[in-house]
Amino acid sequence: MSGGQILDEDISASSQWSESTAARYGRLDFEEGDGAWCPEITVEPDSLKEFLQIDLRSLHFITLVGTQGRHAGGIGNEFAQMYKIKYSRDGSRWISWRNRQGKQVLC
Repeated sequence: MSGGQILDEDISASSQWSESTAARYGRLDFEEGDGAWCPEITVEPDSLKEFLQIDLRSLHFITLVGTQGRHAGGIGNEFAQMYKIKYSRDGSRWISWRNRQGKQVLC
């Protein structure tokens, strides 16, 4: 994502706080806008309904997921304390990623 191979139109989200925190700003090491995707409302741990979705357009093996807090010109201090990873081959049936022991992991 940070290299720009994934186009802005392939990055979507459930909501956004403002135009400067739209899904396309959810790229690692991206300092434009407010330097992050931010959902419209604060997310509570028991209500993980907000999402950032990446369409890779073909089958890929993901080997690493990186996260960071909001940049905001170096003064941002918001970040996701936990998240789930789900994947889909058809865009409608979503499967939770599980570790080798079969447990769904909250990262």
